[in-house]
Amino acid sequence: MNEKEDFKITCPHCKAILEIDPENKVVISSEEPPAQKEGLSFEERMKKLQEEKKIDEAKFEESVRAEKSKKEILEKKFKELSEKAKESKDMPFKKDIDLD
Repeated sequence: MNEKEDFKITCPHCKAILEIDPENKVVISSEEPPAQKEGLSFEERMKKLQEEKKIDEAKFEESVRAEKSKKEILEKKFKELSEKAKESKDMPFKKDIDLD
């Protein structure tokens, strides 16, 4: 290969094809990189979105169930503590105003 002969390289970053003149150390021309196909087709993306929607709905249902059980637990604790307070023999605390 003659040193004065132009050569082509591919840019590692943008994948453009560059034609280089070794004697003058300059880029003579450049070609845009070949167009890349997008990752997923429309149908594949729709399937993926439907799967994500099902997962989101399942998470939502689980959070609704957790909130309902949380509410039931708090109501149960409140009733237990209310009954315990009613059964307690301790008199209510006297207020300062009641002592006069």
